[in-house]
Amino acid sequence: MGHRTGFLLMATALTTACTSGHTTVNVTILPHEYRVGDVVSAAPAPVVSEVVRRRPHEVHVHTCTSTPPARISQFHRELEAQLKAKMTLSFTARAC
Repeated sequence: MGHRTGFLLMATALTTACTSGHTTVNVTILPHEYRVGDVVSAAPAPVVSEVVRRRPHEVHVHTCTSTPPARISQFHRELEAQLKAKMTLSFTARAC
């Protein structure tokens, strides 16, 4: 849990330049898929593209404790390369 806790603190603390939107987009990252709205993919790129298209001020990532931290980090790196937005993260203990 140490890596997850550290990542949670890092993700919560991320605050970057403002974007043109004033909304929050909710993204779900599960052990085998990424999801935002109707876009569902095994790879992060289509979900990142949808988030960028929406140009939110904040991206909130929902995940569960069984999701590998590398999946969350990969999404974060790809998103940050295209959009400067605040990112928050929440974990659920329920099974994914």
